[in-house]
This record gives sequence, structure tokens and C-alpha cells, in this order.
Amino acid sequence: MAAKGFRIKISADERSSLTVMFEPSGMSYELSRSEVIFASLEGDLAEEMEIVYWPGGISIWPPGPVVISDVEGRELHRLY
Repeated sequence: MAAKGFRIKISADERSSLTVMFEPSGMSYELSRSEVIFASLEGDLAEEMEIVYWPGGISIWPPGPVVISDVEGRELHRLY
């Protein structure tokens, strides 16, 4: 049986930048205005993913391994 997965698109508003932090690793990405990254969640997914807003950014608690890629599809990091 093939592993399931899910991809989320994360983008900064055209008016301001955004910090995106993946927990618990603490890997951070600074997105400039209108910049986009993708987070592909791998494997069988839990039913819940926590996203916490804080002034100037968000923290994402993925339910398992995640691959971060840019808008061209280039892999930036693998987080376990």
C-alpha cells in the first residue's frame, strides 16, 4: 500500500514578510512579500496539525516527516 501524503502551500501577503517555523526542529524560513514555499507531509497522517500564529510569523507542528520545497519544486530541507 502506497504511503499517503499532503502538501500545503505557505505564502506571505504582498504587503509584508512572514517567518515560518517548523517545530520541534526550529527550522525557520523568512518569506519576503508574496514569496511561497510548500510543505509536503509524508506518510500516514494524523488527524491534526497545529499552526500557531505569533506577531510576524507562524509555527507549524507537522504530524510527521515533512519536505520543504520552493515554488520551482526544488527541495530545501527534509525534517524528521
